[in-house]
Amino acid sequence: MILRIIKWMLSVIILVIIGGLLLVNLTPVPFIHWLRSQPEAALAAPSNWAELEQLVEVHKDLTYPSTFKSNEIDLYLPKDRVGKLPTILWVHGGAFVSGDKSGTAYWCTMMASKGYAVLSMNYEVAPEARYPAPVLQMTEVYQYLEELTDFPSLDLERLIVGGDSAGAQIASQFIAIQTNADLAQRTGIEQVVPEESIQAALLYCGPYNVKQLASVTGRLEKFFLNQLGWAYIGTRNWKDGTEAEEASTTNHVTSDFPPTFITDGNTGSFEKHGKELEARLKEANVPVKSLFYPLSHGVVQHEYQFQLNTKEALECFGMTLAFLEEHLQERDKQ
Repeated sequence: MILRIIKWMLSVIILVIIGGLLLVNLTPVPFIHWLRSQPEAALAAPSNWAELEQLVEVHKDLTYPSTFKSNEIDLYLPKDRVGKLPTILWVHGGAFVSGDKSGTAYWCTMMASKGYAVLSMNYEVAPEARYPAPVLQMTEVYQYLEELTDFPSLDLERLIVGGDSAGAQIASQFIAIQTNADLAQRTGIEQVVPEESIQAALLYCGPYNVKQLASVTGRLEKFFLNQLGWAYIGTRNWKDGTEAEEASTTNHVTSDFPPTFITDGNTGSFEKHGKELEARLKEANVPVKSLFYPLSHGVVQHEYQFQLNTKEALECFGMTLAFLEEHLQERDKQ
């Protein structure tokens, strides 16, 4: 009797495993649901967080008109603001399939405390919304801001566009479309931002050569990235389609791409992508500032810049401020 039960249980386990393997080869949805169920990495506030909170006012869940879901923005403004402020439009990460603007709250508050208006946007994630939905939602956000009169402090003529992880890829492609008419035509996405209005790009820990995401050697890593690509692009052989090439910002930068700050960790992230994009931008004579850490420095993980109680994150924050100040001053001189 016991032997029969054991055999039955083994048969059930084998059938479940076989069924699971068949299912993940038919659709990425089971993997995405599993991924979303995993605990997110804890964010770390800066040591002076209580002080910073008092310097900034936050307007949460402003709704922008969109053909997609998750169409909300959080706006961070310094309380002591005077006149118009350089404005940062930020896109959150989450591997294209998860994440939320709330994960950027510490960083956005810090930036606002330094005199910036910061808008952190949500977008509908994959596979519920597929490429190029987030890029289209950035277009919708900008058009909403153009009509927004409730916050006269926003200066869209001093626009800074940035993002982290998947958000960095989305932001970089949005910028490439605004500054490359050929890419805009190929994607069918309207150029809505005057080229001279985008003053800088801030790109943290993003993949900028989407076609190369499937070229990793590790079996688990390859499976992970293939499932994400399938969910976002929408086809199982996504790396062979035109969408993956269009989304590869490294292939589409021009001399009109704005001055760019690029950073990444040295472990479990997309450092090679960041360095490749840096090289392409320099070839196009675009001013670039980068922050990468050699392995001899010690482990610096993906999305390190939001662990704002660490010296590396604070170094990144300081360099970001210096970079923006330099290029905003250059614009004011023109």
